[in-house]
Amino acid sequence: MKKEISYVPKNVCPLDFLAQLGERTADAWIFFDESVYDNLLNSSGVIVSFRDFESRERHLLWEETEEYPKTEVFLLIPEEGGWGRVKSISAIDIAFDCWRPDPKEIFFLKMEE
Repeated sequence: MKKEISYVPKNVCPLDFLAQLGERTADAWIFFDESVYDNLLNSSGVIVSFRDFESRERHLLWEETEEYPKTEVFLLIPEEGGWGRVKSISAIDIAFDCWRPDPKEIFFLKMEE
């Protein structure tokens, strides 16, 4: 199993970065650090929902636009100084769809400083 920390350029959306990785993410685990999570929370058009304030699970939704497809991300909020697991992504341009046992690769995404 290959493990890799990937640094997302400041001017690139983390979801676009995942799309660029192509099929490599299809059989992978993906973790976001706080910088990636914050980037997504502050992105244009995001709708955030959660079951309750106690839960670390979040649902992020971007409706379809002329430029981008509808995208949904279910994840666990990163612990301070740690990583948050991406449970699933629904987007036509991202190969990863859900958490699977025994992945071929593990991606840790972090924004460039």
